[in-house]
Amino acid sequence: MAAMMCRPGQGRTAGIAALREASRLAVLVAVLFMAQPSSAQKLYSYEPLMMDPYSTIYVNDGSCSAGKVLKVQGAPRNQRRKKSCVPMSDLQGVQRPGAAR
Repeated sequence: MAAMMCRPGQGRTAGIAALREASRLAVLVAVLFMAQPSSAQKLYSYEPLMMDPYSTIYVNDGSCSAGKVLKVQGAPRNQRRKKSCVPMSDLQGVQRPGAAR
């Protein structure tokens, strides 16, 4: 019974504060994991001249049919870029340059 008794200045409030701090840390970690993929891509209005090798961008320049955008994958030196038209529905996490944050 003596082990359950609280010392002056400690007790239930210290336990509640520690629990709140742990829950705040858990929420912060969860938010960081969810926010990371959404900032990976942008939707460009033109294809850039320079690209990093193996990077992927999406271009809406009107070269694909309605409802589709051009997916461009960068390539190393002396190789051509890979280009294909993909549906807009595949681009859920793509950030548009003119969109409000």
